[in-house]
Amino acid sequence: MVAVVRNGKVRICIDPSDLNKVMLREHHPMKTVEEVVSEIAGAQVFSVLDAKSGFLQICVHEESSFLTTFNTPVGRYRWLRLPFGIKSAPEIFQRIMDQMLEGISGATAVMDDILVAARTVEEHDIILRKVIDRTTQYNLKLNMDKCLIRRSEVQYVGHPKY
Repeated sequence: MVAVVRNGKVRICIDPSDLNKVMLREHHPMKTVEEVVSEIAGAQVFSVLDAKSGFLQICVHEESSFLTTFNTPVGRYRWLRLPFGIKSAPEIFQRIMDQMLEGISGATAVMDDILVAARTVEEHDIILRKVIDRTTQYNLKLNMDKCLIRRSEVQYVGHPKY
């Protein structure tokens, strides 16, 4: 375990390499940038919503949480939420994001970034409302400081503006 201070907050980091060696990895396809770009052809209005603390919003089943137990100078602890470093965490998170956005045309997610894209402001706002309603249903917390709403171009997943 390593404790890291970042932005005035303490983060606990563990090395789950022993757990990762025996863990079966869930396989869920990740969208490529090319797939996302082809889905948004002709779009003129964009929003990007950022999921706050990504993996840490996912609860771990009680049985699985015992596998994440780690030692500290003051005792043993276990993760109740999906910690970073678990090799299947990206696929689990992506699967949940894809399920959450299923059936909402014009919205896609790559990890913790949700992209809303439409040809018109009116169409965009309808899609955005559906996405916000769905994130509320799923109890997904958004990082409002990182969200970009109703823009003519955005950077998405670290790639140039669309």
